[in-house]
Amino acid sequence: MTIKTITSLTCLAACFCLARPVLAWNGQGHMVVAQIAYNHLDPAVKAKCDALIALPPPCDSVSHTFVSDSTWADNRCESWTSSQHYIDIPISLDGYPTNGVANDSTNVVTAIRQYTAILQDPTANPTNQATALRYLIHFCGDITQPCHASTGVCTNMPTGDVGGNHFYLNGTWSELHALWDAGGGFLTDGASVSNKAAAVEAAYPYTFSVGSIPDPMTWALESHGIAATVAYVGISSNTTPSVAYTNAAQATTAQRMAIGGQRLAKLLNTIYVTNAPVATSTAFTGPNFSFSWTSVSGRTYRVQWKQDLTATNWTDLTDITASTTSTTFTTNSVTLPQQFFRAIVVN
Repeated sequence: MTIKTITSLTCLAACFCLARPVLAWNGQGHMVVAQIAYNHLDPAVKAKCDALIALPPPCDSVSHTFVSDSTWADNRCESWTSSQHYIDIPISLDGYPTNGVANDSTNVVTAIRQYTAILQDPTANPTNQATALRYLIHFCGDITQPCHASTGVCTNMPTGDVGGNHFYLNGTWSELHALWDAGGGFLTDGASVSNKAAAVEAAYPYTFSVGSIPDPMTWALESHGIAATVAYVGISSNTTPSVAYTNAAQATTAQRMAIGGQRLAKLLNTIYVTNAPVATSTAFTGPNFSFSWTSVSGRTYRVQWKQDLTATNWTDLTDITASTTSTTFTTNSVTLPQQFFRAIVVN
């Protein structure tokens, strides 16, 4: 891994405490990320998530909605999950070597992998899936916050500033991490969650896609890059952040929350079509052959065929956009001694 070195900063604070606050974005920020994701869930996926969220979590919360429970993980009633909110990828602030940073093996990357696997497992207990969903909603927000994928290293803090928590500031925010939790002021202007989500989406529209389950380490490295080029640049410890800096933090926050919400939507949409479509029936009546499969309303499926099951390539026949949870394809062109058909997800 290549670690970027930042030499334009001063690092004057010393690390006196190893305890680490693990909030990322404030409560509104997490709900904005969740709202963006919820806006783009397939109807069937949204219904699945709503049913899971209706199940009570290990520690009860005031309300149970996809958006409101995005903050549940910060209650940390399961204390062993505290280290799952971040990953410390070091950034040298003054050229000091970064090899003194020891990362916890239970970090936000491994957590997202863990809870994704639970949601992918159709045999998993629904209560465990509900808990996994709540963590996943939250951690997809955490991993987009630059300070949750980085730690500033310098001569006075050879093991890192714990994600900016010990990069102390003057003025409105006591430390760098708190400034980014508030989005440089973007998340403290009094706007409602729905209005904030709408503003973010207007600036960064959603593009629908479904594919393979992503590697969250890619997300973490991206956030680390933002920390190295934005969060730790143009600011020094024990100073008051400039207007230019807070403006950059606000703009970056809007973009990062859009990315977090969109990735969460795509992840959940992908999880719940990982084992789909599933063939449910076939029929051969005279010249007509038909088969049906489980589908998601609004999703497009491509019907393909080949004559030899061992052949590498399939031939495209047609695309069908599902309107219900079951879709059927019918053809009267079955003329060969044997033909094999399948339906795959296109988007």
